[in-house]
Amino acid sequence: MNVLGIIAEYNPFHKGHAYQIETLKKETGASYAIIAMGGNFMQRGAPALMEKFSRAAMALSCGADLVLELPALYATASAESFAYGGVALLERTGVVTHLGFGTETTHFGLLQEAAGVLACQPLPFRRALQQALKQGLSFPAARSLGVKACLGKEDGQAPNAGSCPPAPSSPGLSGDLPAGKELNCRSAELEHILSSPNNILAMEYLKALSRCHSSILPAPLPRRGQRYHDASPGQEFSSATAIRASIQNPGPLAGPSLHATNLAPDCLTGAGVRGLTLPEGSMPAAAFGILRDYPHPFLWEDDFSTVLHYKLLTESQEQLSRYADSSPDLARRMKKEAEAFLSWSSFCQHLKSKNITYTRLSRVFLHTILNIYEDCCQPLPEPSYLRVLGFRKQAAPLLAAIKANGGSPILTSPAAAPKRLPAQAQRLLSLDLAASSLYRIGLAAKGDSSLKNDYQHPIVRL
Repeated sequence: MNVLGIIAEYNPFHKGHAYQIETLKKETGASYAIIAMGGNFMQRGAPALMEKFSRAAMALSCGADLVLELPALYATASAESFAYGGVALLERTGVVTHLGFGTETTHFGLLQEAAGVLACQPLPFRRALQQALKQGLSFPAARSLGVKACLGKEDGQAPNAGSCPPAPSSPGLSGDLPAGKELNCRSAELEHILSSPNNILAMEYLKALSRCHSSILPAPLPRRGQRYHDASPGQEFSSATAIRASIQNPGPLAGPSLHATNLAPDCLTGAGVRGLTLPEGSMPAAAFGILRDYPHPFLWEDDFSTVLHYKLLTESQEQLSRYADSSPDLARRMKKEAEAFLSWSSFCQHLKSKNITYTRLSRVFLHTILNIYEDCCQPLPEPSYLRVLGFRKQAAPLLAAIKANGGSPILTSPAAAPKRLPAQAQRLLSLDLAASSLYRIGLAAKGDSSLKNDYQHPIVRL
């Protein structure tokens, strides 16, 4: 039995996500699709637009068979830890045979080479990385220069890559261009690979498969439609960024605007959400129905500004430096500039610099209000439970297979944790519960106290 695994956020679920599940199920011959999904806070350091059970319902109504929660420690981490946590979680199911992920390149072979360099970090890579960091570049930019130092050759060879082992491959799914054409544009394509969020995450997935000594095969799928950060109306598939932007800043968009009651049965076309409009063709009808009927306010970074400001004013520089992704220098700047704080987003803009990105700052802020410290991640623990957010009833054989072959207990309610989980796993779960409580505080600040806590909220069954 082939089982597809996908690591995702679905913030919110859109047509590109449905296309990915459907296409990769066919390409891999998978009978089921398991989603390792981030909970109520996202990898970019922000709250999810909608709470996790509603987003799980979106996925299950559009092709997924089982949704597991990616613990907050990984879901809110940098790309490397996010990918490792997701891969390790899927590996723990004991049934996943293929890892599906999107790329923004058809040169999967070059993507594998770059992942191999990042995995083994040969001397030329380390030298270029350190030199770039000394020049004040951000870590992502410096790392890109390190990879280029090893692979940026027009002849298609990587003489400086050392003895890096090859990244895992999945024959027939690479989609590479013919060799001659690939060699002619190697440097340009490498530049593109290293500057694309989806490609960077894809490399981290390949690294994580190698790190976990996993037999799971990579199943890359070139992205269609908008790129990851594109917030403009899409030509084919709109990105989650564009959908969120449409909801947060409503305005006239390309395509007709229809009332929700006039939706076509097969897809959404410029439909209104509480008087707002979404990009044409952006969401499957089932997912849009859940979005349209969502009973809670949508949440954004700035909804947690007060909590963050309080922490900045009351905690010492040393305390602020201990949070994951923080540093003594960054903590000094955060403390020094705390009186200039106006909001979460404006403070990110105020503090960002050549070597510290907006996303890193937002992630540090999120770790600060979630009390996720650097020592929680050193060393990064392995996922030790499979928290079910929802499943389709016809996936009962899949759950039986996980129970028989999985390496971690299945958890359908945190109430069972004290009897089923060891102490370290309970500490990991406590971060998830704290994240859910913080999310409910954000909703309460907007006048909604109706969201049930994790002990009371039932899992989704379709």
